[in-house]
Amino acid sequence: MEAGKLDFYISMTHFLGAALGPRYEIVLHILEDKNSYIASIVNNQVSGRTTDSPLTSFALDLIKSEEYKKRDFVSNYKAKIKTGATVQGSTFFLKDSLGKLEGMLCINTDFSKHIELAHSILELANINSDSLDNRNVSPAHLTSNKVVALDNYVPEEVVEVLSDNISDIIEEVVDPTLFDEGYTISQERKIELVELLDKKGVFQIKGSISQVASVLNVSESSVYRYLKIISKR
Repeated sequence: MEAGKLDFYISMTHFLGAALGPRYEIVLHILEDKNSYIASIVNNQVSGRTTDSPLTSFALDLIKSEEYKKRDFVSNYKAKIKTGATVQGSTFFLKDSLGKLEGMLCINTDFSKHIELAHSILELANINSDSLDNRNVSPAHLTSNKVVALDNYVPEEVVEVLSDNISDIIEEVVDPTLFDEGYTISQERKIELVELLDKKGVFQIKGSISQVASVLNVSESSVYRYLKIISKR
């Protein structure tokens, strides 16, 4: 992304954060060849993430599936933060004049105070508020200016986990119990797991090679070798 355009989007991130308020986390993801990073994040107390945090597996899925070619944004989906609470997320795809994806501008909204207020109002009116239990966000559904919902999307499901480290993203794809003490994983199985992570786009995240190597208990050179084997299949 050109420096001038990047500066503009960073300013936009700060503007939206100031205008919407502290319960709206604004995140600017920048995508480059074989790399992605958070260029700016405002009101990050919502999720606890920083500019060092990785892309989520949901965001990686959007990129891998080239969802940005079908629509300009997805909105009002559920995301889970590390405390276990849910927030409402929306993502706008940043594309160049040729339609190539350059980044994503995301808004994660904490509606917890709204829900507490709704409970209080219903209690004052002596109305049962059970219908609001376990719902930290408004009714969630993915929408865009072109379509109503993503394929196979279930409205009440949490579709994104907002994590501040790559290991959590990897463990969304690879079951960590596979590496419990006493279990032996064959090289072919490790290659299969690396291929699965590659298909998910995990290796677009900076620092992912060393993290995957640690999870698989192999060297970084082994991970590179596995990726080379996969590319020849």
